[in-house]
Amino acid sequence: MAMLKKMLAMTALLLTVPFASARDDLIAIDILIQPDAKMVEAAKQWNGRMREQSPEGFELDAEHAPHITLLQLYIAQTDLPKVVAAVDGVKSAFELDRLQMAAIGLYHIANGNIGLAGIVIQPTERLRMLQRAMIDATGQYSVKGGDASAFVPDATGAAFPPALFEYVDTFVPKQTGDNYNPHVTIGVAPIDWLKELEMQPFEGFSFGVKNIAIYQLGNYGTASKRLDSAP
Repeated sequence: MAMLKKMLAMTALLLTVPFASARDDLIAIDILIQPDAKMVEAAKQWNGRMREQSPEGFELDAEHAPHITLLQLYIAQTDLPKVVAAVDGVKSAFELDRLQMAAIGLYHIANGNIGLAGIVIQPTERLRMLQRAMIDATGQYSVKGGDASAFVPDATGAAFPPALFEYVDTFVPKQTGDNYNPHVTIGVAPIDWLKELEMQPFEGFSFGVKNIAIYQLGNYGTASKRLDSAP
């Protein structure tokens, strides 16, 4: 009986202690490549074509920066300075000016009757090496279970698709290594129109790297808010 009373007292005490949310302090981040001016201009031209089809779609701008994702993950906000330092360490050891890339086509991810479109980048061993280095440097800070509160709010009020939360949660291993699909997101448009567009010849081109940066993710996986201080 004494033991039972003790257990009940401990339970009552625990019930008076508020439980902290496991998600309140998380941010969804994108460690990304900033492409050079050639790719940025091409992405904006394609974005203009997307918006002719879906005027309500997003425009590539400071809150929807053209980029090539290396790694997406949730981290605690308090760990951001450590993540920035880890990324800077990889950057200093990697010769970015030697990283040449090639745009080879278009693709889309379906979301009902609308598709999120992108320019496909040729995956190379050097790109995969850079991605692996970022995973090794920052993986210790990865946290699972982020939700909409981890993202930059959508200014249009559009809801966040639940698939986006899982996409970030499972980026490693589903979007890394042999599964890596480097691309530059260019906007949203009707699925049928995108399918026809992708059947047309694509004029490929090569381009280089401006920098590596860290952004907080917005809706559709866009790079919405710069988190590091590099130019």
